[in-house]
Amino acid sequence: MKLERLWLYISLFLLLVLGFGLLNFTIFLELKRLEEEHLYRLAYQSFLIYLNSKEHRWDENIVINPTHEGSYVVYVFEDPTESFKSVRVGIRKEYVYERINNFMKKLLLMEFFLVFALVLLYQAVVEGYIRKLRDKEEWTKSLMLALTHRLGNFLSTQKVLIALLKRSYPEDVNLERIEKSVIKAQRDFSIFANLVRESRSLEKAFLDIKEFVEETLKYFEEEVKRKKVILNIKTMYVFMDKTDLEDVLYNLIGNAIKHSKSVIHIKNCPKRSLLIVKNDVSSKEGHGMGLGLELTRKVIERYGFSLSFRIRRDYTVYVKFSKG
Repeated sequence: MKLERLWLYISLFLLLVLGFGLLNFTIFLELKRLEEEHLYRLAYQSFLIYLNSKEHRWDENIVINPTHEGSYVVYVFEDPTESFKSVRVGIRKEYVYERINNFMKKLLLMEFFLVFALVLLYQAVVEGYIRKLRDKEEWTKSLMLALTHRLGNFLSTQKVLIALLKRSYPEDVNLERIEKSVIKAQRDFSIFANLVRESRSLEKAFLDIKEFVEETLKYFEEEVKRKKVILNIKTMYVFMDKTDLEDVLYNLIGNAIKHSKSVIHIKNCPKRSLLIVKNDVSSKEGHGMGLGLELTRKVIERYGFSLSFRIRRDYTVYVKFSKG
């Protein structure tokens, strides 16, 4: 949220600088054009006065036939009374600059107060909007925490009931299937629950990917019987929280098995700290993998790792368990 707020203020600053910069440049060009027209008219009027009264007293800003032209803007007019003679009318440059500078100072002062007012208004609007977003976020988070807590209690209760039933009916195949379904539901629910509980402390350790992949595949024994799983996993240690690694692998492998046609390929590259999960799924069938992949990405990025995917003939997910 802080980064978003900073970006909003930077955007406003750039917009104001660019907008007022273009506006001031346009005003300056127009002011310069008008000032040039004004100076020419002033010089021409002075020339006509000079023709009628050569003894006319000029103010300090206008000089007829100046000796030091570098300090003046000089206009040359032909003298109609004498052939081959011209009259030079000089207007003091400082007079020109003072008029333009005074106008631009007033303009910039007005713009300063306008910008200051806009920033205050913008801040009030943005802060109000962010406050509403924060309130909605907190309310949603509280709701999700309540739901996850209740659902977690429900699943735990079901597991206890199944365990009690298995004592009475140890050979019941249906109870085993129900137990596996509850365990899968708990695993599916785990990544969402852990993301909602941001305050959960992470107990990081070096964990072997190979061991966890093999353990994850046991959850899908029934599904993989009808499909071909190519497993090419070597020992590779990653520094993560155990629950998060279990969630990541369960979602990646579970999605690959669920959305595959017939083949799932899981391999890793220890030298590059890379895990690759590939399945033969078309791009149309791959639309159902979006939410699970995004949740997995959030867990991965929590450690500074990265997750990417590619859809061609196969759906391939790359997880790099190293920073940078």
